[in-house]
Amino acid sequence: MSMLSLMHGAHGAHGAHGAHGAHGAHGAHGAQGAGSGEVVDLSGLQISTQAIIHAAGTAALLPTGVNGLALGAKTLMPRWAPNVRELLLQSIFGQKLNWTNQAATVNVSWAGADIWQVSRPSQTTITTQSGLVRTYIDQRPDRSAEIMSQLGGFGAYFGIILGLSGARNIKTYELLDVVQGLAGFAAMLPKHMLACRRPDEIDARILPLIGTPGHGSFPSAHASQAFAMATVLAALIQSVPGHFADTDKRVDLLYRQAHRIAVNRTVAGVHFPMDSHAGALLGLQIGRALVGLMSGKTTLRPAEIYDPNTDAAADFIYKGFAATAIDAVGTPQTDTAPDDLFGWFWTQAQAEFGGIVTAPPGPVREPGPVQETAVQALNVAAV
Repeated sequence: MSMLSLMHGAHGAHGAHGAHGAHGAHGAHGAQGAGSGEVVDLSGLQISTQAIIHAAGTAALLPTGVNGLALGAKTLMPRWAPNVRELLLQSIFGQKLNWTNQAATVNVSWAGADIWQVSRPSQTTITTQSGLVRTYIDQRPDRSAEIMSQLGGFGAYFGIILGLSGARNIKTYELLDVVQGLAGFAAMLPKHMLACRRPDEIDARILPLIGTPGHGSFPSAHASQAFAMATVLAALIQSVPGHFADTDKRVDLLYRQAHRIAVNRTVAGVHFPMDSHAGALLGLQIGRALVGLMSGKTTLRPAEIYDPNTDAAADFIYKGFAATAIDAVGTPQTDTAPDDLFGWFWTQAQAEFGGIVTAPPGPVREPGPVQETAVQALNVAAV
């Protein structure tokens, strides 16, 4: 199903790839086209080139060496601008993803296999969830800076866990941008199909901290994006053995950061906890699918099924979610068909962690005990 018209709008305002932190805006590659980062007055360029062009002569151009590029090859990727690379990957991604809607249930499939299914919340469930949203309001003073900075791109929130540097991890940050965009794209059509109102339309006492986005509430795209990004980064650092001495701890922190990003949207008053739960499940599956496209290995599971009506009062608490959706033993790693362009990104990011490796990545996350943090304790107390 082709949905290119939705692709860039899905992941919010992160637009020009400049919002994801310290690595900058991929160089000031704007109108000057020089790629050097310097801003040049275009009128000055025109005057200068016209003054010297006569020195090149007027002889007819020989055809030798004009057509030297390989057609559609991954070797072309370094030539293209970052936004072009993202569009190429979106085109490939969109061909494998499909959405169906029947009887207030949305299914998402990947390459023909169902990977996610959610049911529309009832009015009773929505009313109950509104009460949960109100309990998060008192956390706004502590989280407002995070909430505002996560309106667009939030790759830097993961980068700080992995020690990413704008000088050293340019492609890793660009990959995060791509993953955020693709996960947002995957969540947007289910939002439309399920057509759920935002919390501030249900309860006047919520009064959001930020402007309510102009699309449906369920599922949360922020949750989808954050958990997809965490999943891809977890697999990436596990695919470069020895780079970190404490890889397991960093993987755990990646997922906890994803959870916090999702919960911040409830604190802000623009999402119900059930929105984050549904979005996180979708994000995990999208992340697993992307790891397969990039590395040829995936832990993509059978359809993750979520019906918020089975427990209308359920909060989105990390401990319980991780135990069932992240740490739970699922489908083991399997060989998949990697895509050349996605694979190029993967090896570029691997190289930034110390070298291109040939060993397959380890599991997305090793099963193990989950410890509750103070953040989750606050959420439980608030309920």
